[in-house]
Amino acid sequence: MKYKMILKKDDEIIFDDRLIHLPIKKEILKQKTIEMFADSDPCIIHQTYAIETFCDELVSRFKKDLDQEIKLSDDIDEIKFIDIEHIDQMTLILRRK
Repeated sequence: MKYKMILKKDDEIIFDDRLIHLPIKKEILKQKTIEMFADSDPCIIHQTYAIETFCDELVSRFKKDLDQEIKLSDDIDEIKFIDIEHIDQMTLILRRK
């Protein structure tokens, strides 16, 4: 992945790393691997592929707004996989690595 993401809440940086390192909700990851591979106990390869799929969807949504602060809300489907409390109240900045 060639992108890095910063998540901020009230000017405090909550996450600043590559997308692949985002914390993922286990149940959503499991649902995705079942959907993609019919695998309810996914190996690391299936998990990683599913995570990359989530990240690709996120990049597709926000790529046009690179380096800009984007206020998140609970109606943005592309962030629902991220396991960070109150993410819908944060600001996202997507950057090329």
